[in-house]
Amino acid sequence: MAKRRFLRDTIGVFNSNVFSIICGLLVVIMLTRLLGVEGFGLYYALLVIPIIVVSLTHLGIRGASIYMIGQKKFSDNEIVSSVIFILVFTSILGILSSIGAYYFFYETEYTVLLISMVIIIIPFRLAVIYIGGIFFGKDEIKQANRFEWTINLINFIFAAALVWSLNLGLFGAIISISVANVFVGLWGLYIISKKFNICFQFIPKIIKQMLMLGIMYAFTFFIIQLNYRVDILLLEKLSTIHEVGIYSLGAHIAEQLWQIPLAISIVLFSRTANMKDHSLITQSTISLARLSFVLIFLLSLAVIFVAPYIIPFVFGDEFSPSIDILQLILPGVIILVIFRVLSGQLAGMGKPYLAVYVFAPALIINILLNFLWIPEYGGKGAAWASDISYAVGTIGYWIIYSRVLNVHFFEILKFKKTDISIFVELKTKLFQKWKI
Repeated sequence: MAKRRFLRDTIGVFNSNVFSIICGLLVVIMLTRLLGVEGFGLYYALLVIPIIVVSLTHLGIRGASIYMIGQKKFSDNEIVSSVIFILVFTSILGILSSIGAYYFFYETEYTVLLISMVIIIIPFRLAVIYIGGIFFGKDEIKQANRFEWTINLINFIFAAALVWSLNLGLFGAIISISVANVFVGLWGLYIISKKFNICFQFIPKIIKQMLMLGIMYAFTFFIIQLNYRVDILLLEKLSTIHEVGIYSLGAHIAEQLWQIPLAISIVLFSRTANMKDHSLITQSTISLARLSFVLIFLLSLAVIFVAPYIIPFVFGDEFSPSIDILQLILPGVIILVIFRVLSGQLAGMGKPYLAVYVFAPALIINILLNFLWIPEYGGKGAAWASDISYAVGTIGYWIIYSRVLNVHFFEILKFKKTDISIFVELKTKLFQKWKI
């Protein structure tokens, strides 16, 4: 692996994620201030269903595209054409699935108009995911990054205009995120139509292989995503919208700490898919997992210290209970960092399904503990359930990783001088990038 280029791409993904976080945070600040706890809770509850549905109905085509383009067994034009062909049918499937989910999880505060605007997001969100996979497969990471941060930037601009300036409330917030996804989805389709010779046709050999591989990625992503979001759905049913709003803010802030390991995982996925000898990247992956864990642990300590001052000041006193949620869910967020880094390599090797072996049982534990603790403890119970679920999944995944790649179980605990050299080089490049 070319270490310099790896670090450069990781920094590029991280920088894009940071900008995206800033835009997203500004949106959250506006919405919590202007919509209040219940309004923000309803906003988050409305969006949870499309998030989960997309995580299932995208059929893992993003991951399959990265892997198949990296393996170079078919031409890029054939693979991209097959991706667009599949996009049409997964969009229809996603829309129908969402309608059914809203029927089951219907709340009186939902209106047909609000549900319709949220459902419109699905085909364009799928397009962004698929197109990002194409560019990651081509190792054009910078181009792939643009789509995600552009969505959050447009969402922020429209939210400022519609929710803040025009005082359109929840309706304006939903319009903002819908417009952002529709615009970026259409933009992405335009870009690949210029870059590739796309033919809307059924290519059985490619589509069959893509779907078989993709379903593995999709099911794995769905199980993991459900671990992250099932607490919101169960809070909505077992508690109140007010509690959803409090919990959502605390969990949302904590999950932003995943941006560093997420950036590393994405680059590892792309690099591994384009390599023949996967053993060359194993030690680097483990070193990065160790460093990420330590870094996120230290950042979490800082978050614990400043949260009691920042949350009431930025989001308002009514969100002060979110401080407890944030602090309670941080242990699970920290330990899951190891999984998020390691999973990039195994996914790039075409083995995403290995995560299901540990995260499916972890999901069951999460659901059972939510049913047990939410009625009595509300959001705090949901946070405890997430912590246990994340810990079980991460430890189980490390056991599988060590066996698949023939790594000693305690290797993850052995800090080395090379770890420090990676950190120093990463710090140097970040300082050069930001001209510090």
